[in-house]
Amino acid sequence: MRILEVVVRFFPYVGGVEATVLQLGRELVRRGHQVRVVCADEPAGSPPLVEGMDVVRLPYRGKIGNTNLSWGLLRALRREKADVIHTHFPTAWWADAAGLVAQETKTPLVFSYNNDLVGPGAKGLIASVYNRLFLPRLLSRSAAVITSNPLYAESSPHLARAGVRLGHIPWGVDIERFSAAPPPRIVNAAGEIVLGFLALLDRHHRYKGLEELLRALARLDPRGRPWRLRVGGRGEEMPRYQAIASELGIAERVDFLGFVPDADLANFYRACHLFALPSTDGAQEGFGLVLLEAMACGRPVLTTPVVGMAAALRESGAGELVPPRDIPALAAALERLLAAPEELETRGAIARQLVLERYSWARIADEYEALFERLAGYTSDSR
Repeated sequence: MRILEVVVRFFPYVGGVEATVLQLGRELVRRGHQVRVVCADEPAGSPPLVEGMDVVRLPYRGKIGNTNLSWGLLRALRREKADVIHTHFPTAWWADAAGLVAQETKTPLVFSYNNDLVGPGAKGLIASVYNRLFLPRLLSRSAAVITSNPLYAESSPHLARAGVRLGHIPWGVDIERFSAAPPPRIVNAAGEIVLGFLALLDRHHRYKGLEELLRALARLDPRGRPWRLRVGGRGEEMPRYQAIASELGIAERVDFLGFVPDADLANFYRACHLFALPSTDGAQEGFGLVLLEAMACGRPVLTTPVVGMAAALRESGAGELVPPRDIPALAAALERLLAAPEELETRGAIARQLVLERYSWARIADEYEALFERLAGYTSDSR
């Protein structure tokens, strides 16, 4: 089966959607399918072949919001031949181009709707116009609309139009690469419990909750268990977060590590006792892939009910959930977790088991493969 992935950026660019397209494509290639990716050439000069996938990287001129503007996109897509086209949202224009070409070529379109297109100020105005005029057309052109977060089926004001074509498939994680390891010894020179946080530190990702996490940590009783926060990620917002940590008097306990290379991610999670992602906005948080990666490494997580695996965390006890933007509740949860290191280790083991049972890429790829083959009219005999 020929699968065309249309995504605004791709590996080696680092991000949740990019990682998901890479892992799904890798698994489908292993099963004998042909996967081709069309994306923007960011970072410039990236390889044309990745894990058995041919990658067409288009030059671009600037961005609107977080979307690269590649004027040759439609022309490039019209040259491709595919049995299924798979595209991703909220990067408008790329998804719309995929929808238009799918309609022209009568190719089934699978539309992964990761989160609503929203934003402050001018960006929010543009999003509002797009959602009213263009998104309904894209949804109508889709043979299937897939959410990674089951909450979106009810919370998004736009997905009711998808009707019976709406389904849910979560993101997955590489369970071999992100493998469990014993947590670092708590009885070290400072006796600290290490917390981890990882995200792009730019204005588009403020909803990941780093400011709320810093303010909650500043509320902790100084006589309690000592802690250290290791922040992975870079972006123009880093100086602002560093200034907040200084103003709160906790700068000496917060390590801003900058960009964490892909090869170092698993060790980043393993160096923590607890991983935190207190996401604040359900309209922008598509899933929370870093949570899965930390859990696969055997680490419990502290997050909010807006993330894609919130229900599973609540059922299993693999993580702690607090209301979004509730800094006192976040501080109380941190206080409780830091005081019980043995519980952290127990919850970490539960987290790893949950990932093995529900979120391995082999399992997720089974669902996508079955969907793609059904839409393309494939049977087991026609592979």
